[in-house]
Amino acid sequence: MPIKYRITSWFMAVLSTIFILVTSSHAAGAEKGLLLFTGPNYTELSDDSLSGWIDSMKEVDSPAKITILDPSPDTLVPADAASPIFRWKDKAATTWLVSLSLNGKPICRGLQDVPFWIPDPDTWAQIKSGTGNHLVSVEISGIGGWTKRDMVSRGETSFAVSKDPVKARLGFIRKSLPFKKAKDNPHDGQMLVGDLSSFGKPRIVLQDQPICFNCHAYSRNGRSYGMDMDYKGDKGGYALISIADKVMIEDRDIISWNTYKAPEPAQYSMGLFTTLSPDGRYALSTVGETSAFVMMDDIFFSQMFYPATGQIALYDRQRDKVVPLGGAMDLDFVQTNPAFSADGRQVAFARTDVNPDLVKAITAGKLRNEDPAQNIAQVNAKYPVRFDLYSTPFNEGRGGVATAIVGASNNGMSNYFPRYSPDGKWLLFTQSRTGLVLQPDSRLAIVPAQGGQAHSLSANTSLMNSWHCWSPNSKWIAFTSKGNSPFTEIYLSHINEAGKSSPALRLFRFSSPELAAMVPEFLPSNETGPKIMELADPENVRGESIATDGR
Repeated sequence: MPIKYRITSWFMAVLSTIFILVTSSHAAGAEKGLLLFTGPNYTELSDDSLSGWIDSMKEVDSPAKITILDPSPDTLVPADAASPIFRWKDKAATTWLVSLSLNGKPICRGLQDVPFWIPDPDTWAQIKSGTGNHLVSVEISGIGGWTKRDMVSRGETSFAVSKDPVKARLGFIRKSLPFKKAKDNPHDGQMLVGDLSSFGKPRIVLQDQPICFNCHAYSRNGRSYGMDMDYKGDKGGYALISIADKVMIEDRDIISWNTYKAPEPAQYSMGLFTTLSPDGRYALSTVGETSAFVMMDDIFFSQMFYPATGQIALYDRQRDKVVPLGGAMDLDFVQTNPAFSADGRQVAFARTDVNPDLVKAITAGKLRNEDPAQNIAQVNAKYPVRFDLYSTPFNEGRGGVATAIVGASNNGMSNYFPRYSPDGKWLLFTQSRTGLVLQPDSRLAIVPAQGGQAHSLSANTSLMNSWHCWSPNSKWIAFTSKGNSPFTEIYLSHINEAGKSSPALRLFRFSSPELAAMVPEFLPSNETGPKIMELADPENVRGESIATDGR
């Protein structure tokens, strides 16, 4: 074997998946201040040799196309966020040159032998300090040829570090898939709090519990936290607690939506999609519901769910009482998904007509007997529904007259999950052709808070976009999607003054290969949230539930 070939082969063998930072202000052919990175086993190669090798690489005619998976072009990264992942798919090479440049000037180059790169904290800090909020071009070149210097494939993307920070942690839930597995194995469920600035894993707050827990909410004043919890056999149990470092959930912390007498045909109130008022005094929830629910085996979309009857009720912590909300308690309509406006004076919610035939089918057990081998499209065709968004004054719990929100109603789509921005400017919601939860075609849309012209966000991924929330500074949204995996993941997007969104940034550190990450909720600014939550009586709290959480 020729000596030249043996040396080249040895060079390639010592590449590794872990990156270290190598500054090179003196390397031949390199710009002053250019960052070079390689694996730790590559340190025997001098900076001069590494730079010379990179500079000697050349493109071939008609290189193969590399598919960039993360990030999408023009993605914005928060000023206070840890590094994103750079990820690609390429069949033409097994080694890649990663090049970052600003206005055509190289700022960072390195070699990698796996199809991804995660900048370490030091590298990321230097990249951020040198680029500001300017667009950074990213080029991935596959290296091949007998000399290992030919660029046989190529892909491009870009990103910028936004001047806007998030300034908040993110609470979310993880559950098993499909739905039946999660229902039968509640111990697998986790409640977590993630710090976007951290290079480590999110903090697990609650896990290994014998009960099902689902939707959760924080009050904007940072004092109250609520979570759906099937507590001691009560499907309408709801934990309403004060935020502290360590929270012990006791009987006194549980309210029951079943103190509201559910009108027929509803047999009880589960308390769906509960939200808290900005000051934490009130909780709003769907009560008196009769649920259209079909469970399926498909790991991507394992349930169809929406209330076929339902009213909105409020719990007043000062009065310790559950009462219906005027304007959202009409038995001729299904009313669900309540959301407080930023000032607490208005409530938006999803509404549709009650379908008597559907209600009869539910009470007769027809939906429970549906074949679980069906897919979501087949079930949607049998049980279509369209919701419109309405709003009513809150009036300290008295409610008012419900009016349709222009741009989020009467548009031929199902409109649901309204969320007002904290600055009071926007209303973010989900749209799909039918349904309310876990729809393949669901997309995020935005409209002025008082109604108007709505538009779909460019942040939407290719498959299911829903369960969204606003950062406290109204600059960012987090939402869930299956665009990358059947195990739902959390994404982030910047919202500008015109209500336009940046491409979705996948929060890969919050993802799990075995559990769906969902129901993200930003904590109030600078709030750390509970470090640990426990049940005071875990042996006696088990309760069955079909409550949905949008997996």
